[in-house]
Amino acid sequence: MSLEQSLRRLAIRSKPICQQCRRSFATSPATRQQSNATAAVADLFSNSASQSTKPATASRPTPAAIASTPSSESPTESPNFTLARSAIQLAGEARRLQVQRQLALDTERGWNRQDLERQAAHRKWKAGDVYAPHDLTGIEMAKWKKLRRRSKPKYDVVDQLNLKPIDLYKNFSIMSEYVSEMGRIKHSNETNLRPVNQRRMAKAVRRAIGVGILMPSTHRHPEILRIENKTGARGY
Repeated sequence: MSLEQSLRRLAIRSKPICQQCRRSFATSPATRQQSNATAAVADLFSNSASQSTKPATASRPTPAAIASTPSSESPTESPNFTLARSAIQLAGEARRLQVQRQLALDTERGWNRQDLERQAAHRKWKAGDVYAPHDLTGIEMAKWKKLRRRSKPKYDVVDQLNLKPIDLYKNFSIMSEYVSEMGRIKHSNETNLRPVNQRRMAKAVRRAIGVGILMPSTHRHPEILRIENKTGARGY
């Protein structure tokens, strides 16, 4: 099959090029015919490529035109966005209904002990906090002892007045004289009692506290405190 027949099969309709090809085939040597045919085919393909790219470039919009043309459909109007928004609304409505239903049930059944304990503001205990007055350390008790303003007695009152402390356990006024502000029995260094009388007085104080209605175990007697508040004098 010759080169001319192959060009005819390509359906090339450019008559000047075909005539040039025939002329080159008829009057030129073999090498010249081949070079002329190759050049003609290259020119044909370049012309067709330029014609095909021109309408594409002409029809391609510029970035300014793209920015100026408004979009036909916004993202919020898309069906997917509408479905997602409706699903979120349904979930929030279901959660709101559940909370309202739980509140209604709580109001109907009333409050129990667990609910009240949960609402109570419990104290946050820290290291070193004192729960009971008896848990005071030596340093804290020394601070309380420094507040004592009453002078130390010089004589043993029990021997001077010939008293029996065990018979006076109901007299909270006398018992309060031998008890500290925090309900502790005073030491013999403060009471200046003999060892025997100190033990008897301590026994009377313990009996008054053990009865439960005569002497408090954590503070001074309320009647003593009331009298001190009225007179403005402190008994320690």
